Amino acid sequence: MSPEPRRGFFRNWPLKLAALLLSGLLYLAVAAQRQVTQEVVMRLDVRVPPGRMLLSPPGTDTVVLRGKIAELLRLRSIHRVIELAVPETLSTALWITTLPTSSVKIPEGSNVEVAEFRPREVVIQLDSVGSKEVPVAARVTVTADSGQALDGGLQITPNVVRLVGPDRLLATIEAVATEPTTLNAVRGQFSRLVPLDTSALGVIRIARKQVLISGNTTPVFERAFNLMPIESGAGPLTGYELRPAHVTVLVRGSDAALQGLSKDSIRVIVHLGGPVNDSATVRLTVLAPKGVTARAAPDSVLIVRRRSGRG
Repeated sequence: MSPEPRRGFFRNWPLKLAALLLSGLLYLAVAAQRQVTQEVVMRLDVRVPPGRMLLSPPGTDTVVLRGKIAELLRLRSIHRVIELAVPETLSTALWITTLPTSSVKIPEGSNVEVAEFRPREVVIQLDSVGSKEVPVAARVTVTADSGQALDGGLQITPNVVRLVGPDRLLATIEAVATEPTTLNAVRGQFSRLVPLDTSALGVIRIARKQVLISGNTTPVFERAFNLMPIESGAGPLTGYELRPAHVTVLVRGSDAALQGLSKDSIRVIVHLGGPVNDSATVRLTVLAPKGVTARAAPDSVLIVRRRSGRG
């Protein structure tokens, strides 16, 4: 090559080198912004409910990540674990599930997303358990607002719940109760979500954690029944005299509960703790239908032992 062309090639070489470097950097910058995919093999981490165990060890799955090259390079230290939690109420031994993208923990602020799983569906083999439906018992105390009374009983929705666990433990459980709950100053129709008491279930799982307790209160009405006779809880009183022998019974309840109420629906009982040598004051108990509260006036009487005519 003649000296002239060689001098032309090396003429302004610093500018030519700078242009070459700039074009290379520009190419890298554009390439770094391009969306690409990357396959990462991750381990399955399966968490089972208490009391259950996996019959086969979890395997691995291929996760396809999509993002910019620069973002994917920053994820080289990503936690390569797919987290799965077996539902607590699963009663079968075989659990087939589709992997959700949320099972892969992508660092916050990263523009990388999970494109797909290979395979997307996984099969988990667990030990066998049983299931059982039991009724719900409401440990709920309702205090009605002033001038109101509970109309009927409480409704529980749902009134049965499903339990899952070892058969031998399920056989010992006949019902599940709510947490002790008090509803104060209730008026009219009401409903409350009340948690279930699961403290005694141990490893047994329950399908729900709370139930709906509902009911209704109505205005309270009062009636009085005069000259109600007093009876003995163990039969007729013999050898004794009551002073007074009759009392007034005051009843309170809803209009519907009091409409069908009569003297025959109420009993006034005197309970003797033991023999009475001369006389004693004893309290009275009033027995009334459900939904009606009743009290005697007076609420106690004097009992006097009758003297025989001899002596």
